[in-house]
Amino acid sequence: MGATATSVSAPSWVRACIAVGGSVLIYAFLIERAGLLPAVVATVFVAALGSHASRPLQTLLLAVGLAAAVALIFVTMLGQSIDLLVGL
Repeated sequence: MGATATSVSAPSWVRACIAVGGSVLIYAFLIERAGLLPAVVATVFVAALGSHASRPLQTLLLAVGLAAAVALIFVTMLGQSIDLLVGL
């Protein structure tokens, strides 16, 4: 009985679902047009809009770190032929 469930209001739940769904659409739109790095960064920022607790600096650090990790794993280590930046 010590733990209590936190309630999530309907607008917060809807906001989170729209942000996560929108982040998937942004990734799908940007991956071929802009490259892997901008697609990952934009995806993290759009997904962060779903939470009231997200902070811009923390989101930026997460986006840059995740983009670097994804590039390292998929392009460098696994040898996938994914453009990091289109046009370069």
